[in-house]
Amino acid sequence: MPLYMNSNKIELNVKNSYKKLQWTLQEQNEKDISFFTQKFNISDILAKILINRGINDAESMQNFLYPKIKNLMPDPFLLKDMDRAAKRIVESIINKEKIVIYADYDVDGATSSALLKRFFKDLGLEASVYIPCRFNEGYGPNVNAFEKLIKQGNDLIITTDCGTVAFEPIKYAQDMGVDVIVIDHHLALEKLPECYAVINPNRLDDEFKFKNIAAVGVVFFVVTAVRSVLREQDFFHKVENPEPNLIDYLDLVALGTVCDVMPLIDINRAFVQHGLKLINKKKNLGLKILANLANINKRSESYHLGYIFGPRINAGGRVGKGYLGSILLSTESHEEAHKIALSLEKYNKQRKAIESTTLEEAIECIKLKNIENNSILLAYGKNWHLGILGILASKIKEKYQKPTLVISLNDGIGKGSARSIKGIDIGMNISIAKEEGLLIEGGGHEMAGGFSIEEDKIEMFYSFLLSRVLGKDNHKTIFKQAKELKVDALISVDSVNNNLFDDLKIAEPFGQGNERPRFMISNAIICKVCKMSVNHLIIIIKDNIYNKSSKNLKCILFNAINNDKCSSIFKSIGKKINLIGYLQVNYFNENMIDFIIEDLSIGE
Repeated sequence: MPLYMNSNKIELNVKNSYKKLQWTLQEQNEKDISFFTQKFNISDILAKILINRGINDAESMQNFLYPKIKNLMPDPFLLKDMDRAAKRIVESIINKEKIVIYADYDVDGATSSALLKRFFKDLGLEASVYIPCRFNEGYGPNVNAFEKLIKQGNDLIITTDCGTVAFEPIKYAQDMGVDVIVIDHHLALEKLPECYAVINPNRLDDEFKFKNIAAVGVVFFVVTAVRSVLREQDFFHKVENPEPNLIDYLDLVALGTVCDVMPLIDINRAFVQHGLKLINKKKNLGLKILANLANINKRSESYHLGYIFGPRINAGGRVGKGYLGSILLSTESHEEAHKIALSLEKYNKQRKAIESTTLEEAIECIKLKNIENNSILLAYGKNWHLGILGILASKIKEKYQKPTLVISLNDGIGKGSARSIKGIDIGMNISIAKEEGLLIEGGGHEMAGGFSIEEDKIEMFYSFLLSRVLGKDNHKTIFKQAKELKVDALISVDSVNNNLFDDLKIAEPFGQGNERPRFMISNAIICKVCKMSVNHLIIIIKDNIYNKSSKNLKCILFNAINNDKCSSIFKSIGKKINLIGYLQVNYFNENMIDFIIEDLSIGE
C-alpha cells in the first residue's frame, strides 16, 4: 500500500475504504519512544499511543500513568466566587437552613444534585432536589419553579449544571430575599446573573486552569472548598457527624464526567479512574442495582458509564421525570432504588423504539433538503420527541462527521439540540446567535448545545451558522481532519494476545480526549464471513493461510447488513483485507480478544 508523508503523519493511500475515510498513521520520534519506555518501563507500543495523545514530557507521562487526585487537584478557591459561595453554604449548614438543589435533567445534573445531597446528608442536613420537567419547563431555572421553591420556605437555592444565563428567575429569587448560588460549566456571557455567587470555570473573567470540567466536577471542587471552611471553623469537633470522605463521591463524578463527554485527561482522568474503582466495589446502591438489571457481570469500564448506565439514568429526563436519576444515585433504600431502576429500564427501551423511527425521518429530511454536502447538517420535524433530540444529533454527527442540528417543532416554536466536531465550538456559536436575536434561548459548550427558536427563524439561524463555519480560515482543515481515521500503530494478527491487551489497559479509562487505541492490520487473509445477530458481520482473518501456526482473529463489523457493500464482503473469502479498529475483550469469554472494525478495505 503506498504511503505519503505529511508532517507528523503518514497518509495511507486506501482507495476502497468501506466508509470513504482517509487513513493516516501517526508518526513518532524513535528517541522519544525509547526515552519513555526506559524511564517508565512501558512497551514501545504503549509509548507510541501515549505520545499520540499529546503526552510528550516526563511530568505529563507520570501524571497520566499514575493519576493521583492529590497531585492533580487544583486549589478550588482559585475559582471566581468560590470563597464567597463556600462561606455562604457553611452558614446554611451551621444554621440548618432549608436548602434546595435545582439541577438539569441529564446525567450531569443527576450526579451533581445527588453528590450535593449526599454531602449535605453526611453533614446532618437534608437538602431537597428540584429537577424541571423537560416538556413543561424546559432547560434551566424558571420563575414559576423558583416562586414555588421560595413559597416552600427554602433559604438557599443552589443550581447545578444550569443557571449561568438564567437572568430573570435568579433576579426574582434574589429580589425575594433568597440567595442563589450557581454551580455550572456551560459557556457564560459577559453578563452574569445577579446572584450571590457564580461558580463556573467558563466565566469569561475566570482564569481557572481546568475549563473542560463537567458540572459534577465543579460541584466536587465546591464541596472540597466547603469542607475546608468547615475545618477552619472547627465544625467537625462540635457535631456528631464525622468528616465526609470526599473520595467516596468520585463514583458520581466519574459517571457525570464520562456522560457529559468531557476529555479524560488531567484531573478528569483521575476522577474517572478512581471513580470506576468505587463503582466496581458496588458502593453506590442505585448503580449496583442498575448494573444487575443491565446484566453487567464484569468489571465496569468507561464504556459502561457512557453506554449502559448513562442512557438509563437519562431515560427519566427524556420522559419528563429527570428526578428519578438523582434519587436513584442518592437513595439508601434498596426498595426505592430497585423500583426506580426498573422504571428507568422501561423508559430506556421505549426511548430506543422511538429513536429508531425518528432517526430515519431525520436522515430523510437531510436528504430531501439536499444538504448532505453542506458543512453543517439540519433536520427538523413536527412533534419529534424532545427527549431524543440530543441522541439523534449525536448519531447523525457520527454518520457524517459534521456539526448537526436537530429540531422538534410544535405550535411555531422549535426546541433543538446540537452536536459538533472538534474545532467548531457549537456552544459559543449558539450563544452568539442568541445575542443576535436569532434564538429565544440557547447555550452549551464546545461539543454540544441546546436552544429554542421561532420556526420562521430556523433557516436564518442555519445560514448564520454556515457563514460562521465557512468564515473560519481553517474550516477546510477541520473537515478534512474529521474524515480522517488516525491509526496509532500497525499490528499483525499474530501479535494480538493478552500481553498486548494488558499494555492497553494501562492507558484506561478511554473516552473523549483519550480514545481507545486504534490499530491497522494490513494484508491479512479473509478466512470466513458470517452474520452475527440481525445486523452485524463476523470476519475471521489470519496473517498467513499457509502457515499452520498462524492464528485466527475474530473481527466484528457492526451495523453492516444494510450497507450496500455488505454483499461484496461475503464474496471476498481468500482475498486480502486491510482493517482499522480497536481491540476488545470478548463479551462471553474474557480470555478471547476481538477486533472491532471501524473501517476496512478489500483487495488492495
